[in-house]
Amino acid sequence: MPAFDPNQLRLLSPEILLSVCACLLLVLSPFRRESRSWGPPLAALACAVTLAALLAYPMRLGLESMQVPEGLIGFEGAFVLDACAVFFKALFLAAAILTLLLSGRYLEVARAGGGEYYALLLFAIVGMMLVASSGDFLTLFVALETVALALYPLVGYVRGEARSIEGALKYFLLGSFATALFVFGVSLVYAVTGTVSFGLIGMSRSATALEPAQAPIFLLGIILVIAGLGFKVAAVPFHMWAPDAYQGAPTPIAGLLSTASKAAGFVAMLRLFPMAFGRLGDRWSVLLVVLSVASMTIGTFAALTQDNVKRMLAYSSISHAGYALLGLIAAGRGPDLATREWGLQSVLLYLLVYTFVNLGAFGMVAILRREGVAGDRVADFAGLSRRSPPAAFAMLVFLLSLAGIPATAGFIGKWSLFAATIRSDLGWLAVVAVANSAVSLYFYARIVVMMYMREPADDRPFRPSFSEWAAIGACLLFTLGFGLYPRPILDLARHSIVALAPWAL
Repeated sequence: MPAFDPNQLRLLSPEILLSVCACLLLVLSPFRRESRSWGPPLAALACAVTLAALLAYPMRLGLESMQVPEGLIGFEGAFVLDACAVFFKALFLAAAILTLLLSGRYLEVARAGGGEYYALLLFAIVGMMLVASSGDFLTLFVALETVALALYPLVGYVRGEARSIEGALKYFLLGSFATALFVFGVSLVYAVTGTVSFGLIGMSRSATALEPAQAPIFLLGIILVIAGLGFKVAAVPFHMWAPDAYQGAPTPIAGLLSTASKAAGFVAMLRLFPMAFGRLGDRWSVLLVVLSVASMTIGTFAALTQDNVKRMLAYSSISHAGYALLGLIAAGRGPDLATREWGLQSVLLYLLVYTFVNLGAFGMVAILRREGVAGDRVADFAGLSRRSPPAAFAMLVFLLSLAGIPATAGFIGKWSLFAATIRSDLGWLAVVAVANSAVSLYFYARIVVMMYMREPADDRPFRPSFSEWAAIGACLLFTLGFGLYPRPILDLARHSIVALAPWAL
């Protein structure tokens, strides 16, 4: 066995730094009763410092050096730090900062909060960052479970609320079942290949290299792995936990679940499918087509009947998972490398856009929370344009972006996915996606009608905190800025997938 190289720990320095900060928050919380006030800025500062340490790699080494397939590899291939990993880690940290900005006042109104809330949130982000750098199944499993074990208690964090406890229980039970499926699938893949490394699996096995007796076992392993990851991204039929968990969780955590947690599931697929199962893309992409159509359709039509905005956004996130799967389908069955590369790029672009847009929408729901009012029903948005025109405009932009209306970042994300699907000779699938996107306009328009065509439900003052306005403003600026001028995020997504593209051959 090769000797351990302490220098490899430098690759883990962002994760180590954030873990230390999380432990400090956890240790200090029992001794500082005012943790509700100092917790959010301290945790946000930890994320900002970690983000700076992470971005030091491409600034010091150069982005080109992080685009080769090898990248920076440590721990015998178990940890990979390339441009794709840096992209998603930065995305997770940005989502964490926005979530923290939205959490302070919300937890104060809910009479909850403490150092453990912020520590668990940081531990969840550490797990997501490890997912982005996973180079084998063992690292991926540990990282995914780190995320899950931190999010389970966060979903049920508001003590005394039955919905919160119910959502956390469903999330935990179904998550445990999905983990069992994932581990069983990994064991079948290992039984056939004799390795857990993504790269070694991809280089040593193909559809023609398998023995007749091994092929069914290997394919069953892939199916079970997809099932386990399908739970993480809330794709149909592994979505049953999402509406109850989103509704019961604190609204900022529901936003994190629908964005960063979902992105962690997709980055696991981006790491795994092109590298380990790329030569079988024509097979696993068929299963993803079924999941995509079911997720888009069921998520969209289920959202039509919801009066709770958090449940509506939960079903909306299920449909958006179906949209994001289109890029993976193109990466698996594209006729040439350019198309497969476009598919990978479109997934990164869509997840980036969706994170800011959906966190902005959940942030608006969190802002409406006040004493005695949950603020999560469609009727709670009545007359918002009269009470706060800037807030109503921000929510309008977020909803239009989720629907994919031009001049918003959401349109750019959907355009990229639909174009990749058409280039993969799946025009009918793009038509299904466009039709579902058109139907979604109805339930988004319900909130717009409430904001601009109904009288306010009460006359209480509308006073969001400065941090809440900062989070909403950042999301709004991103949505409009990159909707009108998308070139920077298009270039960023293209540069970030160069390390993955050769594996899609």
